Amino acid sequence: MTDVSTTLRAAREGAGLTLEEISARTKIKVALLQAIEHGAFEQLPGEFFARAFIRTYARELHLPPDQIVAAYDARYAPVAALSGPVPDSVPVAPRLDSQLPRPPRRPLTLPSPRSAWPTVVLAAAVLAIIFVMQRPAQESPKAPAAVGTSGVAGAAQAQPPAPPPAVTPEKLTIDIRPTRIMWVAGIADGKRVIYRLVEAGEHLRIDAHDDLWFRVGDAGAFVYSINGSPEKPLGASGEVREFRITHDNYRTFGR
Repeated sequence: MTDVSTTLRAAREGAGLTLEEISARTKIKVALLQAIEHGAFEQLPGEFFARAFIRTYARELHLPPDQIVAAYDARYAPVAALSGPVPDSVPVAPRLDSQLPRPPRRPLTLPSPRSAWPTVVLAAAVLAIIFVMQRPAQESPKAPAAVGTSGVAGAAQAQPPAPPPAVTPEKLTIDIRPTRIMWVAGIADGKRVIYRLVEAGEHLRIDAHDDLWFRVGDAGAFVYSINGSPEKPLGASGEVREFRITHDNYRTFGR
């Protein structure tokens, strides 16, 4: 990994910048910048943040970030893409019944009129039974309700009203107010909506119709609310967490 590290360090020194100056511009800690320049990528908080820090560092030095990240992936993280091209069509397996031999056809024979009489009589009996069962029953006279000292006997007790059905909101809304500077990556309805460092006290509001997905670099500093309801912290300080919010779990998420 000396190529990427050497390229970044040489570009910084050629521009006459110190690690402290780069840290102030990119919001990346000096210790992490030193790890990048020395090729100690195992000291970074995971491959996700390593690629993000390298891209931000290269962009600040006016280097091509895509080429720098590609060089890092080729040497340090040669991981195949999770999603490949979708084929235009899916091959369909041949039907098994098309390969099985068909039974020989039997000639169609009509029953004789004499043998059909039992079937006709049985069908007529079934229709008669159905007709009798569907006739409206005569209403029997209602017996007068017995009256006692406590009122009319047998009066039906009032049933409590059924609770109203839960109403699903039209969209999901998350409000984010981090207490410390942290990295946040978010996807709403399959589209990336944030992928950067967020300052302490900065307010982010993200909406989605179906679902929200986030990855945060400091779970203890990630203060948030879902549809106006404050939620509990996702984890400890400095802990990297991923989570997904949907219409099925937003009412109980983080509680």
